[in-house]
Amino acid sequence: MQALIFENELLLKDVPVPEPAAGEVLVKILYSSICNTDLEIIKGYMGFRGVLGHEFVGRVITESHPLRGKTVVGEINCSCGKCYLCLSSRRTHCTNRLVTGIDGHQGVFAGFISLPAENLHIVPDSIPGPVAVFTEPLAAAVEIFEQLHMKPSKPVFIFGAGKLGMLVSMVARLQGFDYTTFDLIPEKTVFARSLGLNAKSLKELLPGEKAEVCIDCTGNAEGIKLALKHLWPRGTLVLKTTVADTAKPDLNSIVINEFTILGSRCGLFKPALNLLERNLVDPSPLISGEFAFTDILKAFESAKNPLNHKIIINHQL
Repeated sequence: MQALIFENELLLKDVPVPEPAAGEVLVKILYSSICNTDLEIIKGYMGFRGVLGHEFVGRVITESHPLRGKTVVGEINCSCGKCYLCLSSRRTHCTNRLVTGIDGHQGVFAGFISLPAENLHIVPDSIPGPVAVFTEPLAAAVEIFEQLHMKPSKPVFIFGAGKLGMLVSMVARLQGFDYTTFDLIPEKTVFARSLGLNAKSLKELLPGEKAEVCIDCTGNAEGIKLALKHLWPRGTLVLKTTVADTAKPDLNSIVINEFTILGSRCGLFKPALNLLERNLVDPSPLISGEFAFTDILKAFESAKNPLNHKIIINHQL
């Protein structure tokens, strides 16, 4: 099968079709999409080498398995199920975990992938493939509000109107939060407002304006420093950004202002699929382009354009 390999550069190569281990099934990839994490990996994040990609929709092809023929999406953390963290309901932080296309496990920019059956979720027939591919990042957006347990009346600033920031904004709107989304690029805020989201240019944010919660989805290290400047004392900073160039925040300001720092990563797939199935969150306007898998190198160039949001890879073309 052909696969997109990162080995200090992006290369299309022929590699063997993976053989499922015990508890795994073979999945034929139908659609995948490029995440900001993929763009950071090729800058050095996680030191990953191998087949990239973790957002996908596929079809199970393993014989004699109950999921055979089902269209599925998959959680990215492959856990052992036996360590202390797994047994204490923290499987996404498993001591022995491998992470699809990010840390130690083959990614989805390929013809097939082998994944634990327990990682897979059936996609309802009503959700189109290019929309279902948003399940993983939407789950990550929902996870913030699972963690916060905050009253919707408290003001929230979301920094970054990119792929994830837009999904976070959509969930914040759905839950009735008093939120504002900021971005440096005027075209992004104009686009966000065209979708009915409350978005402003970062230039409109006054130095004294603050929120109880600031969510960093900027995708760059400077976003963390910016968010801290606009957080009320004893407020909460939610960190979604993971980058190759790590941030060095002012720890003194965190102590003095008694800020709470909340790291937020992966989320639950079932709530995300429910939102998509009921059309309560419609991410389809965020699709900025669709490429055949054979053109995936061109797709990566398109994904680097800051004005683009989600770039979809169609593995069936």
